[in-house]
Amino acid sequence: MTEEIILLNSIGMYFELIIIILAIILLILILQKYISKRHNLTKLLFIIFILYFLAITFSWISKILVVIQFDYLSIDPFSRWFLYRLSDFRLSEFLVTIAIGLSYILKVRLFQEDYNTWQKWIVIVYGGFTAVYSFMIYERNNTLLDIFAFLAVFVYMMMIYLPFLLRAIQFYREVDEREFKMGFLGLAVMSVGFILIFLGFAIDRVLILLGSPGFTFFYFMGWSSGIIGIFGAYIGYIRPKSS
Repeated sequence: MTEEIILLNSIGMYFELIIIILAIILLILILQKYISKRHNLTKLLFIIFILYFLAITFSWISKILVVIQFDYLSIDPFSRWFLYRLSDFRLSEFLVTIAIGLSYILKVRLFQEDYNTWQKWIVIVYGGFTAVYSFMIYERNNTLLDIFAFLAVFVYMMMIYLPFLLRAIQFYREVDEREFKMGFLGLAVMSVGFILIFLGFAIDRVLILLGSPGFTFFYFMGWSSGIIGIFGAYIGYIRPKSS
C-alpha cells in the first residue's frame, strides 16, 4: 500500500471526524427538540438523520482500516465479508438507501393526503433493488461495480429528493407566515444537501476510474453537503416547529 493512499485516507479520516462531531451536535439538538414537543415528523427526521450519521461513521471507520493497514486475512470469512462491504462504502450506501425510503414517507406526510399507489410501488421496488445491490452485488477492488452502486443510490435520491425539493419550494412561495416559509426553505436546503452527497461521491468514483487517486473536491463536497442539509432542516423546520 502506497504512502499516498495512506496519506489521503488520513486526510479523509480527520475530515469525516469533523463531520461526525458536527452531526452529533445537531442530533443532540434535534433530540432535545423532539423530547420537548414530541412531534412525529421531527421523530421521523431524527431517524433519517441517524441513518446518515451511521453511514458517515462507517465511512470514517473504513478510513481507519486503511490507515492502520488492517489485515483482512487475519479474521474469519464472515467478518471479512462484512468488513469488505464496510470498507468499500457498501454498508453506508445500504443505510442511506433506507434513509431515502423513509424520506419518501416524510414527503407524503408533509405534502400529500395519501400515497400514490403506483408511485409507492416504484419507490419500494427500486429501493429494494438498490439496497440489495449495495450490499450483495460486490467484488473487491472492482471500481466499476462501485460506481454503479453510487449511481443507483444517486438515482434513488433524485427520485425522492427532487420532488421533495420542488414541493418545498412551491409551499415556500405559497405561504405567507414567516415560520412556515422558513420551515419549507429548511427542507429545500436539506433536499439539495442530500442530493449533492452522492452526486459528489459518484463523480469522485468516476475520476478514480479515470486514474485519480480519489479524495477529490467532489468527495469533500459530499459529506459537507450532507451536514449542511441536516443543519438547514434543523434551523428552518425543526427548531421553529418545536419552539
